[in-house]
Amino acid sequence: MLSNSIYRKLPVKRLLIAILVIIFVSNIWPQSPNENWIVVSTDKDQTTFINVSGLSIYTGPEIFVWALQELNAPLSMEDVSGEIFKVRTYYHINKSLNRYSIIQIIYYDVESNVLKQYKYEHKYDAPDLKFNNPVVPGSEVYYILKKCLEFI
Repeated sequence: MLSNSIYRKLPVKRLLIAILVIIFVSNIWPQSPNENWIVVSTDKDQTTFINVSGLSIYTGPEIFVWALQELNAPLSMEDVSGEIFKVRTYYHINKSLNRYSIIQIIYYDVESNVLKQYKYEHKYDAPDLKFNNPVVPGSEVYYILKKCLEFI
């Protein structure tokens, strides 16, 4: 009779464990906003993508966009431990000035683990200081901006 009561309690325990696992997993891996990566360029060294989700909201002169470079051969840098296979960069581009700045760079290994990241603060209001790099025709940022404009 004792063993029979154990079997009756077992499905309830399994159900409780399943519910706890679902709650635990949903808190660890919350849903992220949709990303829509579009190819900007491909060459022998890398493929560059941009995330076009939300680009249509940038109707003014400034654009914020994530770019992802997948490298065909790993890259090594002095301050980054491990080989870099992907680089994700957050750009702040001014269409009117044809200038940009980098807000954040993240370096990834072959398994997409973060190796190192850098965040840059731009506390300046002056456009020449806020957007400290020119968009040079033929450069990677030039093609990123060109592709962004297709979605705005």
